[in-house]
Amino acid sequence: MNTDMTKSYSRLNLYCKFMALLTAIPILAMLIGSLSPLLFYFFDITNIGLDSGGYSFFISGALDDVDPKTLSLWQATLATLIDTLSILILAYAFYQLRLLFLNYSQSEYFSEKSSNHCYIFGKMLVIWSIFGILSEPLLTFILTFNRDPAERYISFSFTGDDVMTLFPAISIMLIGQILKKACQIAEENKQFI
Repeated sequence: MNTDMTKSYSRLNLYCKFMALLTAIPILAMLIGSLSPLLFYFFDITNIGLDSGGYSFFISGALDDVDPKTLSLWQATLATLIDTLSILILAYAFYQLRLLFLNYSQSEYFSEKSSNHCYIFGKMLVIWSIFGILSEPLLTFILTFNRDPAERYISFSFTGDDVMTLFPAISIMLIGQILKKACQIAEENKQFI
């Protein structure tokens, strides 16, 4: 019986190591993709090889009619910072997920460190989702600022995708907090024994 459990744990540890390795792929893609807004807003390069042609998924889809050549320096700079920040928030969330899998691969299933990584992963997903919702009106305002007053606009959207991201993100964040509390209670119980 004990050997079956050991095999199960070692297999689970291997799966977690594999997931930690796999999680590095989106992190690297996002770090490379963080150059995409800079290349788009300053050099009008829309494809750096990380999408299927055209407007990269790393750049906010707030405006389809943006001509980067017409943007002033401050507009291009702010738009680049906003889009890059969005990418880096998501990359950091995946980095926390990677750290969580690395802890799990070392059998640290119920440690406070692991629960913190779970909580931060969920929190960063919530921040990323809310930032995406709030950055769209800001980006549309910035990018249409130099247009004629009749052509300026502010776009805001809240879609089912936003809900589908927020709900699991908040759930993961709460699970992280619950695991952290469970670890604290388990530590207190160890002190009584």
